Order: sequence, then C-alpha cells, then structure tokens
Amino acid sequence: RKKSSCCSGPDLPVYVAASALLFSLAGAALCLVFGLSHIRQSGIAEGIRRQQQDVALRAQRSGAARLDIENPVEVGASEKNSDGYAPDAADAEKPRDMSDPMNIPFAGTPGDVSSPKVDYVNHKYAYPAPMLRPPVVGNSAGGYPALTTLGDLMSNWDQDALDAPPDVITEVLQHFDYTDPEQREAGRRYREKELPFKYVNVPEVLAASSRWQDDNYIMDGFTEGVKMKRGSRGGGGRRGGGGRKGRHKSSAGVQGHCQVSESSFFVFFVAPKWRVSVHGPYPTTDNNWDYATWAADARQADAEQRPPDETHYYFQAGVAPGERFSEDQSFVSRDLPGFSQADPTAFCFDPDKSKGIQCRFGQRGVTAATHYDAGRNMIAMVLGAKRYILAPPVACKQLGIIPEVKHPGFRHSFLNFARIKYLRDDRTRHPGMTAKEEEQLRDAATSPALETVLKRGEVLYLPSHWFHYITSLQMSAQCNTRSGRDFTNYEEFGGYNDVDQKCGVKQGIKFN
Repeated sequence: RKKSSCCSGPDLPVYVAASALLFSLAGAALCLVFGLSHIRQSGIAEGIRRQQQDVALRAQRSGAARLDIENPVEVGASEKNSDGYAPDAADAEKPRDMSDPMNIPFAGTPGDVSSPKVDYVNHKYAYPAPMLRPPVVGNSAGGYPALTTLGDLMSNWDQDALDAPPDVITEVLQHFDYTDPEQREAGRRYREKELPFKYVNVPEVLAASSRWQDDNYIMDGFTEGVKMKRGSRGGGGRRGGGGRKGRHKSSAGVQGHCQVSESSFFVFFVAPKWRVSVHGPYPTTDNNWDYATWAADARQADAEQRPPDETHYYFQAGVAPGERFSEDQSFVSRDLPGFSQADPTAFCFDPDKSKGIQCRFGQRGVTAATHYDAGRNMIAMVLGAKRYILAPPVACKQLGIIPEVKHPGFRHSFLNFARIKYLRDDRTRHPGMTAKEEEQLRDAATSPALETVLKRGEVLYLPSHWFHYITSLQMSAQCNTRSGRDFTNYEEFGGYNDVDQKCGVKQGIKFN
C-alpha cells in the first residue's frame, strides 16, 4: 500500500507553483530594499555631483583651468622626505633674528598651499619697534595698541580688494619670536595685562602647516573612524546654518561641516532659535561637502579670483574639551599639542576652563561678522592668511552688536563692513541699503579699531571681550582655543563693564 504524500500525485504542480511564487516575491522584496537604498545613495551622490559640476562650470566661465574635484592633487607630496615633512620644516624651528622691526623674517616655504594672485604669507609688512614690556601704567594701557577708525581701515584697504592690497601692510601689534625665550616671556607679560599681540615662528604650528598642506592628510583625519555621521543638527553645533546634513566625525571626536553663503559674508547665529517668519531666510545653510570637496573648491576660488557676490563655502571643525585627557586624540589635537594638553601651556594656560579647539577653514574672501568672546583667545594660523579687524570692548555700542539673549545672533553683529564704502557724503542712501543699516554703518565707521594680518606659523592673542571681524585673504586654516575669562577694564579700551552693562547685554550671562 502506498503512503499518501502532500507532494505527490496531482497536487505536486500546485505546490511547486506556490513555492516558486513565494521565492519570486521574496526576491522582489529584496530587490526593492536594495533598490531603494541604491536610489538614496545615488541621490546623495547626484547632489554632490551637481555641486561639483557647478564649480567646474564656474571655472570654465572664468577662463581658469578646470580642477579635478573628485581627485584633488596631493600638494607637495613629491617634496616631502621619508618622515612626511617638508624639507624646510626643521629649519623653521631655528630662532629668527627679530632685531630689525621693519624686516621680521617669517617661516614657511615660498608660495602657499594654493595659488592666489597675492600670497599674503610672503607679502611686505612693516612692524613696530620691539617693546618687550607692556607700557601699562595703572588703569591705562599706555597707548598700546595704537588705534584708528574702522572707516579709515576700510578706506585704506577695501575688504573686497583682495588682489590689490597696500604695497606694504603696516602692523601695529607687537610680534614676538616664540623660539626666543626672552620674547616668549614678553608675550606672557602682554597676555597677563590683557593686551593683544602675536607670536611668530611657533614650531608646532609650522609643523602642523607642513602636514596640513596635504589635503589627503586632513581628509584622512576626518575619516579615521566613522566616515560620515548624517542627521546631525546643522550650523556647527549651536551656531551656523539651518540645515541638518553634512557633519563628518572621526573616532577621536573631531567634527566638521561645510556652510554655504550666497556671498562671501557669513554671520553667526543659533540655528534652533532662528524663526524664518520673524528673522527672514537663514543667512547660511549647511551642505554635505566633505573636506576634500571643500578644499578643491577653495583652490579653485584662489585660482579664479572669485568675486564676493558669488557663492562661498566655509568649512568648520571642533574638538571637545575632554579630548585633552584622551589617548585617542584627533589629528587636530595631535598636531597642536600646546592647544590640547591637560596641563597649562603658553596657549591653553587655563585648561580647566578650555572650550576645546575650534578650527575654521576659509576660502578666499570668506568674512566672519564681528563678535566678541568672553574667553581669552589664542588663535593659530596653520595655513594661508586672514585679515583681523579688532575693536576694543568700549566700541560695543558702535558695531551693531545684538544684546538680546534670546536673539539667535546674540553678542554678534550682522553688519557687513564692506558696505561702509557705499555711504555717501550727501547723506543720500545707497540703493538696497535700509535706513537702519545706513545709520549703523555710519556709527561703525567711527569705531576705534586696528587691523593685523595673521599668517601661517603665527598665533594671535585676543583678550576677553575684544571684537574681531575676519576675512580670509586666501585659502586658509585657523584653529583657536579659549581659556577662562578676564574682567580687566582699561580706561582707553574698556572691558567687561562695556559689553555687560553699557551695551545692554544682561548681567551674569556665561558666554562661549
């Protein structure tokens, strides 16, 4: 007698057909899942490709040589020795002769990481006579540093005239050679008196510069761990653009993102507090560029002498304060050890109050609106050069600073000082300028101010509550760390009382 079976007899074709149908449905489902994933990835890639095409078309319109954005050239790789440093890196650490204030030699290889028409690293500068002790007498800073007006600075050198600077740029800040113990001590005295100055010839910054000239080195630093972390809040943590994309993170904790502006002007704001219905369109947004894509476009901007009214990109990165205790440090902390130690250094002299390290990678023309930080600020220029316009705390009321704590632009200004040139002697208003902007710019033009060009291998000390307005003169990289807060008030420059009381900023607020 034969045993009955579910898979025999006349029912067999039915079961075979049903099984085939189930396998077909399962396969279709898998294809759908993988297909959707591919479509999403293709969409991301397509967005990046379109941005790259935009850059290439801009280059073609300008007559500049086309840049291979997907495969940027490794700059200076053939010139490096087996240790990965440029041949002159060791020479850069030798003490420099600073006795001639009109001819201070600055370290660094000829030219720069890009090809700007004007290389500000090697431009001509005139420097003040050395003054190893600050001229402070009582509550007076003794006339240092010398100030002029913001209007005169902008008149003498237009913010947008990057290819036509003065033949000789006059510096008013003291410059101290960090490799000379006596001059390094002089810098400490100025810092303790809360007066701005610069260190030059800083070995760790010059060594970092040798590495950071290689775009691949920096890109590798951003991709040491998690290659890309998507869905983070845009705008550099608390401040910046309104997007939710484009943040890159390494295992050691350094985070980077790229901001976009329709012009060269960038303002700072707290993205979650921004209300389009109240404040208007976002001043900047985030995109999904990684560092390599940004760097390729930055080189293109130098090559084509990109004008200020075209789209600009600003790459920013940050390292958390706690990383200084970690053995697994990011490339930023490794390359700038004086900014990332657990114990006090000449640059991070109050590490318990450190805010970590912030790095800003600027394209030609990128201008950060004026603002102040409460923390005492050490700013290292690793690549290129930036023009810093500084104003003392007493200038608070003249710079359009936003005093309302709840405003997304609190303690910052939204004024573009390049527009001072549009003010007319006959008091008629320039087209496109509101009455409020005109009034604020006229006030700002009379503000006390000074300027300095911070170049590769230099570190600027910026005291608490001093305002700074920054223009990247060429492709550049700058990192800073802040150490605690000071409450010094000079009769010439003011201080905490000016920003906390006279300008209407509420008392007791802890600033970044």
